Amino acid sequence: MQKSTFRIYNASAGSGKTYALSKAYLKIVLSSPYSFKRILAITFTNKAVNEMKYRILDSLDSFSRVSLLDNAPPLFLELKEDLDLSMEALRDLSKLRLKEILHNYAFFDVSTIDKFTHRVIRTFAKDLKLSQNFEVVLDMDLLLSEAVARVLSKAGEDPELTKILMDFAMEKIDEDKSWDIGYDLLKIGKLLKDETNTYHLQRFKEKKLSDFISLQNHIQSLISISEKEIRRIAKDTLSFISASGIEESNFPRQTLPNHFRKILDGILSPNVLYNNKLEENLIEGKILKVGLGNPSEEFAKTILQKFLNIKENIFQRGFLANIYVNLVPLTLLNTIEQELKQIQTEKDQLSISEFNQIISKEIKNQPAPFIYERLGEKYKHYFIDEFQDTSEMQWNNLIPLIANALEGTDDQGRSGSLFLVGDAKQAIYRWRGGHAEQFLDLATKKNNPFSIEGETHQLPKNYRSQDEIIRFNNEFFQNVGGLLDNPTYQAFFKAGNQQETNNKSGGYVKLSFLQEEMDTAYGEKVLQAIENSLKAGFLYGDICILVRKKKHGVALTNFLMDKEVPVISSDSLLLSTSPKVQFLISLVRFMLISDDPATNYGILDYLSGSEENKHDFIRFHLNDLPQFLSTEYTFDIEKIKGRSLLDSMEHAIKVFDLAKESDAHLMSFMDFVFDMEQQYGTDAQSLLNNWELKSNTLSIGAPEDSRAVQVMTIHKSKGLEFPVVIFPYANTNIYEEIDPKLWMPVNPELFLGFDELLISKKQEVKNYGEIGARLFEQEHQRLQLDALNLLYVALTRGVNALYIISCQDLKKDGDYKPEYYSGLFIKYLMDKGLWNQDVLEYEFGKMNPPKRRQIREGNTNTVPYLYSYKDRDSFKINTKAGMLWDTEREIALEQGNVYHHILQHVNSKKDLGAALEKALQKGVLSGSSFEYVRETLIKLIGHPDLNEFYGEDIIAYNEKELLLSNGSILIPDRVVLMGNSISIIDYKTGKKSPKYKEQLESYANAYQDMGYRVKNKIIAYINENIIVEFI
Repeated sequence: MQKSTFRIYNASAGSGKTYALSKAYLKIVLSSPYSFKRILAITFTNKAVNEMKYRILDSLDSFSRVSLLDNAPPLFLELKEDLDLSMEALRDLSKLRLKEILHNYAFFDVSTIDKFTHRVIRTFAKDLKLSQNFEVVLDMDLLLSEAVARVLSKAGEDPELTKILMDFAMEKIDEDKSWDIGYDLLKIGKLLKDETNTYHLQRFKEKKLSDFISLQNHIQSLISISEKEIRRIAKDTLSFISASGIEESNFPRQTLPNHFRKILDGILSPNVLYNNKLEENLIEGKILKVGLGNPSEEFAKTILQKFLNIKENIFQRGFLANIYVNLVPLTLLNTIEQELKQIQTEKDQLSISEFNQIISKEIKNQPAPFIYERLGEKYKHYFIDEFQDTSEMQWNNLIPLIANALEGTDDQGRSGSLFLVGDAKQAIYRWRGGHAEQFLDLATKKNNPFSIEGETHQLPKNYRSQDEIIRFNNEFFQNVGGLLDNPTYQAFFKAGNQQETNNKSGGYVKLSFLQEEMDTAYGEKVLQAIENSLKAGFLYGDICILVRKKKHGVALTNFLMDKEVPVISSDSLLLSTSPKVQFLISLVRFMLISDDPATNYGILDYLSGSEENKHDFIRFHLNDLPQFLSTEYTFDIEKIKGRSLLDSMEHAIKVFDLAKESDAHLMSFMDFVFDMEQQYGTDAQSLLNNWELKSNTLSIGAPEDSRAVQVMTIHKSKGLEFPVVIFPYANTNIYEEIDPKLWMPVNPELFLGFDELLISKKQEVKNYGEIGARLFEQEHQRLQLDALNLLYVALTRGVNALYIISCQDLKKDGDYKPEYYSGLFIKYLMDKGLWNQDVLEYEFGKMNPPKRRQIREGNTNTVPYLYSYKDRDSFKINTKAGMLWDTEREIALEQGNVYHHILQHVNSKKDLGAALEKALQKGVLSGSSFEYVRETLIKLIGHPDLNEFYGEDIIAYNEKELLLSNGSILIPDRVVLMGNSISIIDYKTGKKSPKYKEQLESYANAYQDMGYRVKNKIIAYINENIIVEFI
């Protein structure tokens, strides 16, 4: 039976999915020449991309060196069997295919899905009516902050908008909250970047501000009517009780009459009114105090009916109030989005979060989307890794492209293929649009978008962890999987946790319970686990501490650092933790306001270092800081203000001797300054504003070969493994959320044409009718699954040892709490017959010493800080050529620098203006020389022999590095791709020289070695007259 070309691999943690992906990829690559050009492999992180590329290239390299089958890698032997090749044939073929990939590396398409989507949009920008040179924005928060600021700035200008903002601020004051509504608008604005809200937000596109205002007034009116009816029923009920002749003292604790009296007093919160057993007692007839008998059947029936009637009205009023609370921010969402679009248009920017929406909109209702026509001909084989993290929109965007290959055939009658790998148990990015259900539906054949039936395969063995850890996880997750309310989730969790062990015998699991939940108690237990691991022979760098919440990571990092344990965490890698960076930020503030005491104190505090008389030093110089900095450090504030920010910071680094050696925090900060300068120019205030927004996230990359304990969130650990894993704070509430929202369908006839509105998710939603109950239950089940998935990822990272530190949190009757992680661990121990409330530690397996891998000491070289700044005034270009330069050599050198700097930012003719403006802003070009340089470059780009190489539709690469096999690097000025050939252009100033031709030939030879046909080799001499020479 012929195998399906559509294969789905269910790959649990550590089951060798990268091996399986590499094997399938290599089978295609080895089957025919240059077949790798027809493959697109997609994964989700740059780390995974690099790992897969390395695995493929390393495999081919090792295959090409095989001399004896006894020494051959297992993958070599499997492919030899599958491809029916001799050892020699496979070895020679591997060598040939490796050479093909390396010589055509640009066609080696292993990519993140975001990078692939970006490439599609960039390629078809013109067809999609986008700017050719849009800038990709990764951080939407900065744009949102600016958009919200613009909305707020319009208060007082737009009457409708002003009224909404004022009413919103007053409502917050009435609720004893801050009148500052910026935070609320920023929070609601984040819905715009969340793909899961895209479909819902589309429903409001045509709504105007006046539509929302009308709905607000309408809902206020409905709430008023509802409250009147509630008060009427409550008053009527109390009258009924009074008329019945039953004394109020006859009711237990007078709960029944007090219930209706609370309502008359304006207490309408369902949580307050129905957080008791009153309804249950009324249904059971337990109305009067014990010993007083029962009231008449008619009274019991009537009072129950009135109770339920007012309850229905209370929840209906609660539903309306819930809508109203969320309606004001939602009203402004369209306004925020309009401002956001305007900002992006002005800055020629496009957010990465919009990529999928743009493609989705374009391919919708198109049988053969034009943007895929060319791509569809290019790719025939698709690999998708971590499919459970693929969002619904991303998958729907890929379906037409994959279907074209999967359901069609080439000239030889061969169809394409799809190799899809995922694990529903590791779907932990629902907030980003990834759904476990999407993978489940494909794997179980419930929903297949292709005409080709898929084959589902299990990868049964765990190659990562030692036996005891695998057995513990199998037993634990099969046990607690039964608590999932959704039968589908329950079934796959039980079936997916039957992993086979490998030949890694041993392994150790320790489950600890604290009697009181305190940061110090968790810290002591973590420290104990670290010390035990070190005694067993592990190193600090073998240990990783996983936390669910960032604040727990901060607490543990501080605790361990106090105990002198080397630690690396996301917080310790933040740029803001560097005193040097903080000092530079203080200098930027000082450049804006030189007499701010707090800023000046910070500068002097840093400069005082470890002086004994620190306070005297600060007090002495606090009032004359500008003079002190100028005299002692040649940091003249007035001169500095005339420089670009980048130059100013590099000057500071030099004069204050901040870079005795290369400093990762410092270099990353300078990258940040450069990026900000590119976007906002030399505006110090913009730099500070962006720093305030991003300082909590800007960080350096963690070193690969760390010799410190790592502390990271569970989300960041996905895809990683560690010899020893410690999981503290394992007592999370499964249902804990921060201000969760739901999209609630509503009747458009009752809500002025709106068919869906935003509400806050809370317990009372269950009483918002059948739809509310169903929505709440669905979200409840998803929270269960997401929490268990997160726990699964945490517990499957360990190779040799796993420490779980939880809390002994029980019900009053001693039973476990299923809504907490601690309850899941206690249930597991109970069901195994191991639980004893007096025992706080449970061990499984034995801690074995690790197989010590060789530690590479290597050479530690101190790399000096490389200054781009020059201690001189920015050179200026005189418009009179005869007076420009002192020597011919300087003419060529300095003119070349300016022209090269500008031209590297020119892709087509229309980019010249922006490139010149950037050069002017950065101080590369003076205002007096602007016109001369502009006219010269217009002549260059418009030259009859060069004009075609600067058209809008061409693909060009400016100053892109070429790495040669001998390690040297070539950097051609401009390479233009036209059809199947390229043209190389090199810019020169000054006199002609034979060495220029040699240089151009070296560029051409390099590209020819890569398989390109070089059509034109051009030297463009940029002097008073433009001379173009074809070689």
